[in-house]
Amino acid sequence: MSRSDRIAALVDELTTEVDAGLGDGAIAELDPDVARRLVSVAARLYAVAAEEDAQPVRGTDVTPTESVVLATAALKAHDLNPFDLALWFSRSSS
Repeated sequence: MSRSDRIAALVDELTTEVDAGLGDGAIAELDPDVARRLVSVAARLYAVAAEEDAQPVRGTDVTPTESVVLATAALKAHDLNPFDLALWFSRSSS
């Protein structure tokens, strides 16, 4: 099994576990650092994929609230502001 195949299988397994944990409240017990590490890995993966013309995130992938919470956290983590975001937004492909 290739590394890409292993990553895809792990993402499938993680998605199932997180969805189940959200449904039964188990996510509340999770160390918040785990979510931070997962977002960091996902952001690096998505950045590379976006450079290779990956399909953009769809409205069915995350809610508007989830999108804004994540974007706001990323901006704050790097001391960026909405103006900085606008510059990058204009850079990205539609």
